[in-house]
Amino acid sequence: MEGLITEERMGACFERNLGFFKAYLPKLYATLLKPPTLYNLLSDPGGVNIINLNDHSLLFACIEGQHQMLSVAKEWAKAPLTNPKWRLDDNQITPLSPLESLPLTNKGCQALLNLSPNIKTYHLGANFYPPTIFYGLAGGLVLALLLEQGAFFHALYLCEEHPDLWRISCYFIDYARLFEATPPNACVLSLGTMQPKVLQHIFISKKITHSFLHLEFDPYKNEDTKAQAQSFYAHKKSALRGWGSFEDEMLGFTNTLKNLQTNPPILRPKRIKPIDLPICIVGNGPSLDGLLPFLKEHGDKMIIFSCGTALKVLKKAGVSVDFQIEIERIDYLKEVLESAPLEDTPLICGNMLNPKALAYAKEAYMFMRGGSWSAYLDPHLSVEFSAPFVGNAGAALASLFSHTLILCGLDCGYIEGQAKHAKGSYYGTESSFIPPNALEVRSNFGDSKVFSDGLFLLSAKQMEQLFKQGKNQVYNLSSGAFIENTTPLRAQDLKLTGGKKDRAIRRIKNAFKPLKLSPPIEGFNAFKETLAELLNTPISTKKELYALVDRINAFSVKTTQENPFVGILLEGSLAHLCLHLLVACLPLKQADLPVFYAKAKDIILNTIDEMLDAYNAMNTFV
Repeated sequence: MEGLITEERMGACFERNLGFFKAYLPKLYATLLKPPTLYNLLSDPGGVNIINLNDHSLLFACIEGQHQMLSVAKEWAKAPLTNPKWRLDDNQITPLSPLESLPLTNKGCQALLNLSPNIKTYHLGANFYPPTIFYGLAGGLVLALLLEQGAFFHALYLCEEHPDLWRISCYFIDYARLFEATPPNACVLSLGTMQPKVLQHIFISKKITHSFLHLEFDPYKNEDTKAQAQSFYAHKKSALRGWGSFEDEMLGFTNTLKNLQTNPPILRPKRIKPIDLPICIVGNGPSLDGLLPFLKEHGDKMIIFSCGTALKVLKKAGVSVDFQIEIERIDYLKEVLESAPLEDTPLICGNMLNPKALAYAKEAYMFMRGGSWSAYLDPHLSVEFSAPFVGNAGAALASLFSHTLILCGLDCGYIEGQAKHAKGSYYGTESSFIPPNALEVRSNFGDSKVFSDGLFLLSAKQMEQLFKQGKNQVYNLSSGAFIENTTPLRAQDLKLTGGKKDRAIRRIKNAFKPLKLSPPIEGFNAFKETLAELLNTPISTKKELYALVDRINAFSVKTTQENPFVGILLEGSLAHLCLHLLVACLPLKQADLPVFYAKAKDIILNTIDEMLDAYNAMNTFV
């Protein structure tokens, strides 16, 4: 291993890397050609080190004339999965809890877990690593040593804060070889902070393998690297939520069919005529308490969309609500609306709403909530970005009707020292408890601490994408989490001019017309056949299994994009099955994997068969 730091080897490695980057990453190549400004490689008879050019300090110790960079790197490169310098994170999902409310999905998942010993020991195979992220290379010797050992990373993300430190790594890491030690398109180099859009793409395209184990290395442990780690964790937690399941989608489908029998007016998004008033979307976050005077005073100058349990708070405060937005399938939703009370307030509901709640409303309108399977009975009608919370649905609807939006009480997080919801809501008196696994996020006004979890992170991300795509002017008056593509604004600073409110309300109502919809029957057999082909891939290593799960996820996502009525029904449960497949295989030794996988494959295919049989049985009665 001492051969890594000979002058001849380092010089040759650097030249090869320059040629590699010139051919494939010309911007990084140009950066590396610039002279060092802060750090440089020090090489002398005592070994190698990294020197700070400003104060001449060394990154690694020098003991009795011997630089410790190589010896430290050797220690770091020993058994990364159990080395205390590294961190192996399982997203706090093991042991996996039974999915008791999802009988078919849970049956398959538990059958997979039963194929494996119930121990939390991970055998990934010799020199195979799960998704791995470096928050700094510290010269790169540790990664060079891992490559010498034959490391292969399922995915690899390298972040380095300064170009000089990246340049130093080029003396040790053979980058062409590094890219061969990862699957295609699975090695990301980031000079500085990894961009959010890169993380979003990662956790969509490789959601299952990246929602479980990842390995991280942070040699610097400064504020920048901690912020990068927090961003990665936020995306990872968000990716674990909102998967859905066959059972959830079938419940929504059942409700949709019952609701369609009442022939409700249904929103046709492409025929909407925008209104010239702002729409205020009101959620039941704790910051709603301080915004009630604003809503009461300016209600005549905007359209108010009350979302979910915000209704009771608004009614009690004397705020006039123009439309109540609901998406819940829960059995007790009717009682929630009765206690608010809904009274004559028009209801705009998602297609999967509990039918009793729809029947209770005196005036009701329906929209096809994008992301839910039953919404794609006609894909042209779906309203996207309307999940996971009812506030997301309110924002998605409002963005279609008005250019100017106002957010009140959509806090997307836990505000330190405050309850989860506004005072006097359906939830009664609540504590200010913040879940221990919540992550601190940027607050809207910067004057409070706000924490978020997987669902809140997903909710905020959905709104950020919605507002970016819709190019809305969005004023966020809430004191919870900051939401990208919105303008933080205090209520007293928002100036409203008003307009013809009656005409705006009529225009919203006129966008809904009765329609006849029926479920399609094609596409499911093709999905099952392609899945079977994928699962028939021979598997003898954990490396191969990880790659297969990514291919299954890619196929599932593509199906949802191209044929959502087929894809969404099965995507969530298939993702749960694949996650349980990974969890179940990791305690096994490599030699036991082929027998395990042969049984696991049959379990997955049989589970999908049972789900399609259940769908076909229901469809015969439609």
